[in-house]
Amino acid sequence: MADPGTLGLITKATITALSDERLRKGIGWTIVAILSPFILIIVVIVSLLSGTTNHNNNALDLSFNGGSISSKMPEEYRGHIGDMRSSFTVLDSKIEDKNSQMEDGDSLDSIRVKAIFYSLYFGESHPSKIDQGKYVNCFVNYEERKRAVINEEGNEYEETYEVAIPITNLSEIYKNIENKMGIEVPYESMANANEIYYRIKYGTPAPNEGDNFIEWEDWTQGLTPEELEDLYNDLPNSDKGSKIVQLAMSRLGDPYSQEKRGQGRFTDCSYLTLWIYRQIGINIPATAAEQARFCINKRITVSKKDLVAGDLVFWSHKPNGRFMNITHVGIYAGGGKVIDASYSKGKVVYRDLFDSNKQVLYARPHILK
Repeated sequence: MADPGTLGLITKATITALSDERLRKGIGWTIVAILSPFILIIVVIVSLLSGTTNHNNNALDLSFNGGSISSKMPEEYRGHIGDMRSSFTVLDSKIEDKNSQMEDGDSLDSIRVKAIFYSLYFGESHPSKIDQGKYVNCFVNYEERKRAVINEEGNEYEETYEVAIPITNLSEIYKNIENKMGIEVPYESMANANEIYYRIKYGTPAPNEGDNFIEWEDWTQGLTPEELEDLYNDLPNSDKGSKIVQLAMSRLGDPYSQEKRGQGRFTDCSYLTLWIYRQIGINIPATAAEQARFCINKRITVSKKDLVAGDLVFWSHKPNGRFMNITHVGIYAGGGKVIDASYSKGKVVYRDLFDSNKQVLYARPHILK
C-alpha cells in the first residue's frame, strides 16, 4: 500500500491542478475529466489512512499519558485504551515491587516493559487479566547475595538473600516472554515495541539501521605489508573461516557508503559480510538485522568464547526498530580482532573487537555449506 504521506502530496498537487484555471487550460479539460474520478479515490484513500493512523497515535498517547478519550473515537479503540490503562496500572505496581528487590540504584525501564506489553496485547480481550507478575518477571534475573545481620540477642550472623537484577538484553527478554508467557513474539511485534518505546520516551520515531555513531574505539586504519603477511600466516590452513577473513582483508580501506554499497568498491557493514559470504557460495540477507535473524532461524549462533575466524559479530548500540535492535555487523578475524566497514572512519578497517557490552549476537554461517 502506498505511503499516506506520498499519497497526500500527490493529492495536494492534483487538487491544485484542478483549482488552477490556467493549469486546467494548459492540460486540457479532457485530461482533467479522465483523472477526476481517480483523484477522488485517492482523496478517500488518504482520508481513510490518515484516520487510522490518527486513531493509532491517539490510542498510544492516551494509553501511556492518560487524558480524556474523545467520544468521536471508535468504540473499539475506546475499549482497548481502557483495558490498556488498567493493565498499565497493574504493571506499575508489579514494576515497583521488582524495583524494591533491587540494589545499587538498579530499576526496570517501565516504558520498555509497557511498550512491549502494548505491542503484544493492545486489542486483545481483557489484557488486564494477564498475569502481569509473571510478565514483569521476564525482565529480571535473580542473584543470591550475603549480608551480615544482628539478631535480637545482639549476635551477628550471615544471611543469604535474593536480589532482582534488570535484564538489558532484549533478546533474553523476548526469549523469557515466549517461554514464561507461552506466546510467540514475532519480529514485527519486536519492531513495533521499539517504535513505541522510542516515541514515548524520546518523542521521536526510532532511528533506522546504521552504524552512524560519533566514535569507534581501538580501530586500525591500515596494515603494513608485514602485518598483513603475519595475519595470513596466523590463519588456519584450508578452512572456510580462513578464506572469509582473507576475503575481508581484501576489502581493507574500501570506502564506506550505504547509498552506493555494491557499486565499485563502496560498501557498508552488512554489504561487506553479504559480499564475503557470497564469494564462498553462501547467501545471507542484505541488512545486519536480517542477517542476525537469519542466523537465529538457522540455529547457527555461537557463544563469544567459541568465536573462530570468519564468524559474524553483531552489535546493538541504540533502539532502531529492527530485529534485536541490531545496528552493526563485522567479521571476526581471530585474536580478539574484527574487520568491519566503519561509518565514522569512512572505510573498511581492522581493529580490536570493540564495545563488548554492545555485542548482542555471534554466528557462524560458514557451516551451512
